[in-house]
Amino acid sequence: MNKKCYWSICLLFFASFLVGCTYTSQGIFLDDNRSAIPEPNDHFGDSATKIVYADQNWDPADSLWFYNTSQGSNMIPYDIFIHLEQSGSTQLFRSDENIRKYRYLPQPSSWDNEDGLPIGFVRNEYQEKTYVGLTCAACHSNQINYQGVGIRIDGAPTLGDIQLLLEDLAVAMQTTASNEEKFQRLATKIVQSDDPKAIDIFRNEFQTLTMDFHGYNSRNSPLHNGELVHYGYARLDAFGRIFNRILGHLTPEKNNYNPANAPVSYPFLWDTPHHDFVQWNGVLSNTGAGPLGRNTGEVLGVFATFDLDRKKGHLGYQSSSLNRNQIRLERQVKRLISPLWQDLTDKGIFPEIDHTLAKKGKEVFEEYRCHLCHQAIDRKDPNRLVIAQFTSLDLIGTDEFMAKNAITDQGNSGYFEGKTINPLKPKEKFGKTTLAATALTKAVTGVILEPNHDNSFFQRWANKIYDLIVAIFDTPVKVAERHFDFEIVDDDPKFLLAYKGRPLNGIWATAPYLHNGSVPNLYELFLPSCSAVESTIGKTCRSRTFTVGSREFDPKKVGFVIKNKKEFPDLFVFDTSKPSNSNSGHEYAVGNTPVISLDKDGKPRRDAGGQLILEKLEPITDEKRWALVEYLKTL
Repeated sequence: MNKKCYWSICLLFFASFLVGCTYTSQGIFLDDNRSAIPEPNDHFGDSATKIVYADQNWDPADSLWFYNTSQGSNMIPYDIFIHLEQSGSTQLFRSDENIRKYRYLPQPSSWDNEDGLPIGFVRNEYQEKTYVGLTCAACHSNQINYQGVGIRIDGAPTLGDIQLLLEDLAVAMQTTASNEEKFQRLATKIVQSDDPKAIDIFRNEFQTLTMDFHGYNSRNSPLHNGELVHYGYARLDAFGRIFNRILGHLTPEKNNYNPANAPVSYPFLWDTPHHDFVQWNGVLSNTGAGPLGRNTGEVLGVFATFDLDRKKGHLGYQSSSLNRNQIRLERQVKRLISPLWQDLTDKGIFPEIDHTLAKKGKEVFEEYRCHLCHQAIDRKDPNRLVIAQFTSLDLIGTDEFMAKNAITDQGNSGYFEGKTINPLKPKEKFGKTTLAATALTKAVTGVILEPNHDNSFFQRWANKIYDLIVAIFDTPVKVAERHFDFEIVDDDPKFLLAYKGRPLNGIWATAPYLHNGSVPNLYELFLPSCSAVESTIGKTCRSRTFTVGSREFDPKKVGFVIKNKKEFPDLFVFDTSKPSNSNSGHEYAVGNTPVISLDKDGKPRRDAGGQLILEKLEPITDEKRWALVEYLKTL
């Protein structure tokens, strides 16, 4: 090697080191579209012959690191996921075509993803075993298509149907276990031995895994009084499934669970580290170690390995949860900003915004008091603070299942029975039964406190102390006061019976709408629900049913195109008459949902009996409705 070549290589590696480990972990040469795979003709007639990324303050290496960094999720043994066939064919379950059916995004083989796992699916190693697990990106990455261009948006809510994927995965495993030809093909690739004993051991392990997967799906069935109401695309009952994993680990028996029947739309991630409260009902503040607690609870829900039967000498509960990576991921999201419609217009992809109409829409936004709950922020301000405005269920009128389940789900205390609930209140003990939310808090705290046992004694505690210090002091949110119906309230659980309003920057990229994804586009959000006008002939109202699953974007109404299920049978039909699917409420603009009357200082006015004074706004005209939609494109 000549000197010039030698020094060029040295300089290249030195430069890659300077820009940080995120870059080098993905390789050195990256293209702007993150090697995304176009979809010229997928299941639902969508088409994307090329892929572009919105400008969100992340470069290609940032995105790929986000996609491929494990939190400690162990969903299924890695080799099984890699080699498992679909139930009805010899095609791999993980094939790009099949993955697209569930609306996850295929990726090619790369530096940190050698087998080309989809976005949000990642290899994880724990206790000398290798698994495939889920990352933040599985739920918070999406693509919308417009006129043949696929627009990838980091942090956007996925269209993925995780319920369907897990159910089909269980069926594929059951079919393989009962079909000797399928099983032998799988065993040959994994066992790599003709030894009958080795194959029998694998057979037993695989059958146990298959039964466990069927059990998981059964326990999390979204049942309402015996009626199965599927989530469909773009929704998940995250709380219900997290609660069930905690309750299921508290007792040796498998009957400690509640129906996971309150699906919600995945929240978008940008600005999340800057929020004082995060979840739809704001169950946890974002101060101190709050972000680490939130992310630890999330990974426990998505298949982390953990044990709530505390072992002798342990401070907490041993798990595969990777606190260090969760802290790094939260820090990465801190730099993520919302996508801009205008950015895509400038790239020649989206149509121009009608700025004259949008200006009128801003006036309508303030006329209908939207700004009181949906705070305006500077998306690029590193010190921005988002203050959530919570509206009580009784007033907002939207579907109640998520908020109510979050504070009423309960089960047997199991290993926690008789243990202290809160170290600051040592006299308070777990009884025979517990609220699921209380058990989750106890479990998360214990998982965070217990160090990694793969390290030496000194290293495990040094790492743990470092992680806790960083987690506590890294959050930009220092104070969190709960704003409930425009008043500051305490931490009484009754104030969790509410849903939050948040800034609307990037809202155009996050359909469907309302917390449970029951409204297909922004235009319909400003229509009345059918229940409010069904006796009035000729009135236009929100769709009673609509299909979900298409990526094709409707830039006029702002949402995904509603396609015909007869033409594309795999589309999901969202039926708003089903439990947990209600599309009523948040009907301020049409004069159905009352608003709280405020005094000149922005405080709620009350009558002589102490009751809130409510008023209804004048129904919006269609001209103003279109202006409001146009304004929201500018945010």
